[in-house]
Amino acid sequence: MERFDLLNAPLRGVNLLEAGAGTGKTFNIEGLCLRLIIEKALPIGEILVVTYTVAATEELRDRIRRRLRDAAAAFSSGNSDDHLLTSLLVKFPDPRERLLFQERLRAALRDFDEAAIFTIHSFCQRILQENAFESDSLFDTELITDERRLREEIVEDFWRTHFYETLPELAGYALSCGFNPGYLRKLLGKMVFHSDMEIIPRNEPPSLEAIRDQISTYNGALAGI
Repeated sequence: MERFDLLNAPLRGVNLLEAGAGTGKTFNIEGLCLRLIIEKALPIGEILVVTYTVAATEELRDRIRRRLRDAAAAFSSGNSDDHLLTSLLVKFPDPRERLLFQERLRAALRDFDEAAIFTIHSFCQRILQENAFESDSLFDTELITDERRLREEIVEDFWRTHFYETLPELAGYALSCGFNPGYLRKLLGKMVFHSDMEIIPRNEPPSLEAIRDQISTYNGALAGI
């Protein structure tokens, strides 16, 4: 395993980095974005940065913008107190090259609103929306990170549809057997991880009148015991 060298790391191909907490991941992402702009002449809108949380996304956006601004000032003045920028000045001493870098950095700062810095969730949603025909999805497709509220709505809709206006005997019997919204929420939670589950039996269910007669017979039998 090689130690990561930010100044000389390749800017092409696929590279896998292993890093723990507090090892400078954000700092290195800033540096890689800077190098892609000045060395590869990539427009800021063609660099994709993806992270986990909204807070991390906002931090990355702010830090990358500041890094580009400080780099433009460093290449303009020829000096900097920042170790990374000082190293880049040593790596690229040619004044003409530095002038070219300044122009690329100013363009990146001017177009920074186009920077593709997303959470994984928001990036996937953008791809689905921008490629709705190719992905065979709706234009208003929405990805959710927490589906618990959606499951609550499904259960509530099912309960209202099937039990608010049903026979009192049927509703009472269902509740006495533990068939309630809480049970349905647990059942739905299990089904999320078992999409291949089948609903049985497949034959037509009995009519409400037949169910009421069965419940009445059952209750009558219990009363006679």
